[in-house]
Amino acid sequence: PSYMIVAGLVFTTLSVPFLRSEFGEEWDCEAPVEIVHRVMRQRAEFKGEELVVLTQVLANDLTVGYEDLENVLLLSINGSGVRNLRHVMEIIDGCDSEYLRFSFLTNLVLVLKTADIKKATAEALEQHNIPAAHSADLAGDSNGSKEVAGSPATAAVAPEAEPALRRARGALARGQAS
Repeated sequence: PSYMIVAGLVFTTLSVPFLRSEFGEEWDCEAPVEIVHRVMRQRAEFKGEELVVLTQVLANDLTVGYEDLENVLLLSINGSGVRNLRHVMEIIDGCDSEYLRFSFLTNLVLVLKTADIKKATAEALEQHNIPAAHSADLAGDSNGSKEVAGSPATAAVAPEAEPALRRARGALARGQAS
């Protein structure tokens, strides 16, 4: 699945397969009501529109206190409505303000200092043995030169590395990672 990690914040697109993996076959009864409502009732307004969800927060100095956040819909970054996961990358890469403000459906606003994000992303990846800050499908433009959230363009996940990412994510979900 498509994903990106920004300073320990793990984002992915909201989909039925994602919901099944997080909440089981009865995801429509188990998932947060606002997420079920969006998946069941909301239709894309334009080609390429996707709902983006903060699926979890990896422990990191920059995100201390936010570790229990999970499965919340991302609405905007610095006031710009989020169109899809690639748009999240573009907003973050193009940010020239001092802070990044992530606004979620739950009326939560998470604020991170832009200058600290690159270092925090690298530390979170290393600490949790995750090979890349984003999935291969988000690796970049036609030249493959796109950077994401301060991570080098060479950080795209190779197909053979995705099982390692799934194992790391599973360990985190079970509380086995440090």
